[in-house]
Amino acid sequence: MVISIRVLTPQRVICSTTADEVVLPGLTGQVGVLDGHAALITALDTGLLRIKLDEKWTPIILCGGLAEIDRNRVTVLVNSVEELVSVELNEATRQLEKAAEEIEIAETSKDRLDAADELKKATARLEAINYLS
Repeated sequence: MVISIRVLTPQRVICSTTADEVVLPGLTGQVGVLDGHAALITALDTGLLRIKLDEKWTPIILCGGLAEIDRNRVTVLVNSVEELVSVELNEATRQLEKAAEEIEIAETSKDRLDAADELKKATARLEAINYLS
């Protein structure tokens, strides 16, 4: 059997498809979902959602949210997603380095939190590029 997955933002449906396997960016680590998974609701961190269908992975960068898993159905509700538009490996690596530097120079807690979120997005971009290449 296959898993039905839907990814939704407040503005639109990002995807509605089937998958053999789904990997979610949970707050405490990655959550892998296979056919027949136990019912679960989990908070999601900024990171990479991966959908596997027919031995091919499709990455989607999520910016926080929730996921509901119920046996063969996964519903992902997120604040927003980041589109992967022709970002090259060199550029993604540069963005990751810049984000790491921003954490180092952050002066306030808010600046550190914002920089940490950017670091998570930059890391997810780099991971997504690796899955696409």
